[in-house]
Amino acid sequence: MNASQQVELGKLFFEDGIPGFSHLQFFQLLQEEESPFFLIQSTEEKDIGFWVVNPFSFFPEYQFTLSDVSKEALHLNEESPVAVFSIVTIRGNNQATVNLKAPIVINLTNRMCKQVILPEDTYPIRQPLFGQQAAVQE
Repeated sequence: MNASQQVELGKLFFEDGIPGFSHLQFFQLLQEEESPFFLIQSTEEKDIGFWVVNPFSFFPEYQFTLSDVSKEALHLNEESPVAVFSIVTIRGNNQATVNLKAPIVINLTNRMCKQVILPEDTYPIRQPLFGQQAAVQE
């Protein structure tokens, strides 16, 4: 699965929630202006949100295959437009990592979403988002 994506901002529905937050199903997709970063924010608990990026913007070779179970959960068929996001974690020293092992897949037709845990060990949970950070300027 690899796609260039035009994503309409707005409501998202996670039928199974997000791992660790299975009680939350309703989210809003927001975008920082002129930024590659998006925010998936809970509409049920305003202080729960996840920074995400389009992984293909940073890792053009990124690709995976969705299982039939995941396709069914999202009500996807061959024609369904999808978007893919990866959760970003900000760490100390201005380091950011991205979870390529568990992408969030959105069916753009019905706004259903699922965080899919890829079975293969091809991609890490903590992939540095940017190359080695430049040395701190004197």
